Amino acid sequence: MEQIVLAPLLQVIFDKLANPVLQKFADYWELEDMFKKLQRILPLVQAVIQDAEEQQATDKSIRIWLSQLKDAAYKAEDLLEEFTYMQNYKPSLIPEALSQAKHLRTLLVYSEDGLLEVPSDIFSSFIYLRVLDLSGCQTKLPQSICDISLLRYLDLSNSHFDELPSGISSLCYLQSLNLFGCYNLKCLPSMVQITGLRHLNIFGCEALAELPQRIGMLVHLQTLPIFIVPIRLRKQDKWIRIKGHSLLPARLSELKHLNLRGELKIKHLERIDDVEEAKSANLRNKEYLESLGLCWGNKGEDLIMNPSSEANVARFQERKHHVSGPSEEPETHATTSNQDSAGEVLACLQPPKNLKKIFIVGYPGIGFPHWTLPNLTEMVLISCRVCVQLPFIGHLPLLRSLRMEGMDNITHIGPEFYGEHVVSFPSLQELFMRDFPSLRDWLIPNGKEIFPKLSKLVLRKCPNLVSLPLFLSLKHLEIQSCRSIILNSTEELTLLSTLIIEGFDDLSSLPPNLLRNNPHLTCLTIKSCPRLQSLGPDFGCLTSLKSLSIQWCEELSLLPKGFENLNALECFVISDCHSMEILPGNPLGGLRSLQILSIENCCCLSSISVGLQYLTALKHLTVMYCPNLAGLPDSLEHLSSLLSLAVISCPLLECLPEGLKHVKTLQSLEIRSCQRISDLPEWLDCFASLRTLAISELPNIKSLPVAVRRLTKIQHLSIQECPHLQRRCQKERGEDWWKVAHVPHKYISSSQQQ
Repeated sequence: MEQIVLAPLLQVIFDKLANPVLQKFADYWELEDMFKKLQRILPLVQAVIQDAEEQQATDKSIRIWLSQLKDAAYKAEDLLEEFTYMQNYKPSLIPEALSQAKHLRTLLVYSEDGLLEVPSDIFSSFIYLRVLDLSGCQTKLPQSICDISLLRYLDLSNSHFDELPSGISSLCYLQSLNLFGCYNLKCLPSMVQITGLRHLNIFGCEALAELPQRIGMLVHLQTLPIFIVPIRLRKQDKWIRIKGHSLLPARLSELKHLNLRGELKIKHLERIDDVEEAKSANLRNKEYLESLGLCWGNKGEDLIMNPSSEANVARFQERKHHVSGPSEEPETHATTSNQDSAGEVLACLQPPKNLKKIFIVGYPGIGFPHWTLPNLTEMVLISCRVCVQLPFIGHLPLLRSLRMEGMDNITHIGPEFYGEHVVSFPSLQELFMRDFPSLRDWLIPNGKEIFPKLSKLVLRKCPNLVSLPLFLSLKHLEIQSCRSIILNSTEELTLLSTLIIEGFDDLSSLPPNLLRNNPHLTCLTIKSCPRLQSLGPDFGCLTSLKSLSIQWCEELSLLPKGFENLNALECFVISDCHSMEILPGNPLGGLRSLQILSIENCCCLSSISVGLQYLTALKHLTVMYCPNLAGLPDSLEHLSSLLSLAVISCPLLECLPEGLKHVKTLQSLEIRSCQRISDLPEWLDCFASLRTLAISELPNIKSLPVAVRRLTKIQHLSIQECPHLQRRCQKERGEDWWKVAHVPHKYISSSQQQ
């Protein structure tokens, strides 16, 4: 019987605890007390272990205990290895030796992992620095940053600090301060001394509740993407702030003398109770302003007015923690009095004539002012739920995009929307309408040409609308959560390239001429139509169709006639069609251009036809959540272009088809939650191009085939929730470790990365 020897392993652990690198890790994470305790206890444990090792031959219980302890010791060793790794890759530090560069003008600090620590006195030497980028700073900024008196540009974006050093206002030559994505920042210091400041980016500073008083004195300021209207303070509150040397908030009137450019979003306009204050903001004379957002309540918190900012916004939203702040205030509900005052406030916030984009969010008034905006290209109206009439905008010559959401009280669209010109909305290309619960009629004035260039219409949640005007130029049509009768208005369209139909509870079949009249359709999506039984007899005419997705159509049992004629089809997704029992060979056999086939959650599907053999262009095949599917066809051997195969949650599947071994192009194979699979095939090494192998939740697989060792191009191996394999593939000591040791990137079990 093999003896269990633990003493040498415990000595290794003891030596690692004394490692200076690990000591630094304990210091950094405040774990030094725990590490010291371990160092005291381990010698005592070693003595007990040595005694137990001598008795294990005669005492079975001691042997079991040693075996369990051995596993725990290996895990402890792995954990210490991970701690050492973390210490070596701790947050980046600015090297103090850099302070010798006395005449440095530009310092851009890049941290690969986005974590940056700043020594407290590092900047005292950089008196000539002009440009400093510390984006990604994790903690407090050092006060020494205020010693860089000649600094012109300071980037602190995507940082975690909650306040700026108070002395930052002494940087009187500063021209640009970037605080984008500093979502913990709660307040700004007084900036009145930074008289040359031109750019102050506070987009994404979600905890910021107000701006400092006298910001309006920064007459050179050009960039200020957000202005927050403060809560009006009572006299006693003002006195308390003054007495405590706290800053008073900036009022909207401070915008008066600022010559802002680019975009400006004004938040919490419901806090204005003085129309004169709105008028004094002097928006109409800010001729270089291009984009304006006017927001009531909290609906404007996530409003992105500049599409180029979306990637940055997504980045900081992934990283941010929950912060309490103004966004947690209750939503403002309109009363009769603030309906009237909101209308007056909006009228006084008249934008400049050169404005290109306007966003109005949460507006509680009943109507819109008549503004002259000849250069407007985009308008967005969101959650204007009290409005009874749409704005008078049909005459705007350059308007290309119009988005309207949450208009509860709009019952009809009529002449007041189009205006008096013969051609209404002459340049409009995109119209998006969502959540119009009361809209019943969409009227067309006699003798008018409307939307002559409209190419994209998205209509969602208009449950009472029964018809649409005829938009002959339409190429993209998306209709969601409406009554099926509205589709009758689309039969005369002839130029559609994209059609999306979703959320029709009463739709049993598509209108007869909708597909027939649109032979140039390239993308068709049909979702959440639970009563749909037929896609019509004219499916075969869609010879230009490249993408087809059919999802959540529970009563659809057959693919439509003519399906085999879709010679241009490249992507086909069928999901949650629970009446579909078989995918027959003939329809699939004609799809010679098909590159992506995904069959998902079809609970009655028991067979996939041999027609797959004709899909010689197929690159990606996914079969998932099909509980009655007993097997895949052997005809997979003819899929000469297949790059990836994923088989997920098919509990009746017992093995991979042997014909698959002839697919030499396969690069990725994933098998998950197929409980009857008990072995991976020995011919796995036939996949000479395989780079990724992922298997999970296959409890009956006892070991890996030797063929895995012969997969010379494999880069990634993932084994999750496979208890036998997890044990056998343990680093260095598992029986199958030698089969997987050559794989560069291994992920074994749910918690261990090797």
